[in-house]
Amino acid sequence: MWRDPPGGGYKTPIHVVAMLLLVAVLALTTVVSAEDASMGPVFVKEPPNRIDFSNGTGAVVECQARGNPQPDIIWVRSDGTAVGDVPGLRQVLPNGNLVFPPFRAEDYRQEVHAQVYSCLARSPAGSVHSRDVNVRAVVAQYFEVQVYDQFAIRGNAAIFKCQVPSFVADHVDVVGWIDSNGGSYVADAQSYGSIIKTEGMHARCALCPAL
Repeated sequence: MWRDPPGGGYKTPIHVVAMLLLVAVLALTTVVSAEDASMGPVFVKEPPNRIDFSNGTGAVVECQARGNPQPDIIWVRSDGTAVGDVPGLRQVLPNGNLVFPPFRAEDYRQEVHAQVYSCLARSPAGSVHSRDVNVRAVVAQYFEVQVYDQFAIRGNAAIFKCQVPSFVADHVDVVGWIDSNGGSYVADAQSYGSIIKTEGMHARCALCPAL
C-alpha cells in the first residue's frame, strides 16, 4: 500500500520500512546470541594450596575448567613458564591432571618435588589462573623419637613431650602413647604430642605419618 504525503512527493512504503526494522532486529539478536555463547574459562575443580606426599605413594593434582570454547589446561611454575613431562617423575595428563608417580629416594629432584605450581585454563575467550599449589614430596627415611625424663614433686604431675626430629616433624603426627605396663593413651587435638603422667609411670610415644 502506498501513501502519498499531503504535499505530494515520494515516501518509502510502510512494508519496506517494516522489513528493514525486522532485519535490524534479527542482526542485533544474532550478535547478542553470539556474545552469550562465548564464555571465558571457569574452574570446576581448582587444585588445593598445598600437596604433601611421600615418595612411596606419589600424588595426583586435579584441575578442571569449563567454558565456551572449552579451555585448555596448562600447568605453569611460579615464574610463568610451562611445565612439561619428566619421565618417571612428573606427567601432565590430557584431562588436566598433574601426576607425580612414586619414585626412588635417589630420584628426588627439588625442581620437581619441591616446587610451586599453578593451573592455567586458557581459551580464545580468556584465561584464568588457579591459586598457587605448593608441592612437596618427602622421601621416606628412618628416624627415631625421644622422650626425655621429667621430674616432679610427689603428688604433682609431670609433662612428657614426644620429640620428633625436625627433618620429619612437619610430616608426622603423634597419635598416642604406650606405657611400660602396656597401657595406651590416645593423643587428642589439644595435646600437641604431650601427655601428662603421674609419678611412677613411664611412656613412649607411638607415631604415624601425617601424609
